Amino acid sequence: MELHHTYAAIAALGYAIGAVFSKRALSKGAGILRLSFVMNFVFLLVFTVLLAQHKGAIPWEKVHLPVLTGVLFFIGQLFTLAAIRIGDVSLQTPVMGTKAVFAVLLAVVCGTEVIGMPMVLAAVIAMLGVAFLGFSGNGTERAGISITLASLSSLFFAGSDTMVGFYASSFGVPLFLFIAILVNALLSFVLVPFFNEPLRVIPSKAWPWILAASGLMALQALLLNYTLGRYQHVAEVNVLYSTRGLWSVLIGAAAVRLFRQETEESQSRIYILRFTGALLMCAAIVILFYPNLTAK
Repeated sequence: MELHHTYAAIAALGYAIGAVFSKRALSKGAGILRLSFVMNFVFLLVFTVLLAQHKGAIPWEKVHLPVLTGVLFFIGQLFTLAAIRIGDVSLQTPVMGTKAVFAVLLAVVCGTEVIGMPMVLAAVIAMLGVAFLGFSGNGTERAGISITLASLSSLFFAGSDTMVGFYASSFGVPLFLFIAILVNALLSFVLVPFFNEPLRVIPSKAWPWILAASGLMALQALLLNYTLGRYQHVAEVNVLYSTRGLWSVLIGAAAVRLFRQETEESQSRIYILRFTGALLMCAAIVILFYPNLTAK
């Protein structure tokens, strides 16, 4: 397993835990827009560490590239938090595995990577896997809205990932990522007029969950984006990153048992769908790595 594979897998786990924490923060009264605002500035704080690695002048003639990346990232994050707020994390997070398919499609359209049939097959199977995992969750009364929001989030994040993978290296990965996240943070101010209540009235019981969610989301985003910028394998990294769907089901099930009593209704159907989804996810990863395994 290459280093970028390991980084993608760790980021996937971090995202799944962060999504559960985000859902918990929202249930404690954080408010989706206020959570997004705080989270984006925690992102900026964490990504500031990248500036220590930057060397050389700023290529101002290319500065529009990280700016556009930041805009795409901001829109993707808004759709993510909306999906988390409306639906079940065990539905929303797995559906976002469609980002692997969007990443493959964008790579083909933009010509940013050479995509072979194994990669395409792995992305499609990963999407089927996250679909089984997603539809095994609760909150099905609003499944259509959750799936739509999560899919839009996947599309914009795939666009952001493609920009990082294709342009960050020539620009300078640390500075490219910092500018993108700076733009993302500045755009957060457009959310302020839409707050139902100011930040100061967020319940104290929500803050630990807000900070935990923001910290984990920021760290996994840093790891994922640095991996994309450093190694460029956007489609491949996203197929591995889609395992966050499997993690979200496992962690989400544990969270349900921890925070509230789980009912026994339709448990057999839920477990069958989740097991099928897990198998498909594993199949996608095997297909992804098979050429490397047989070459050794």
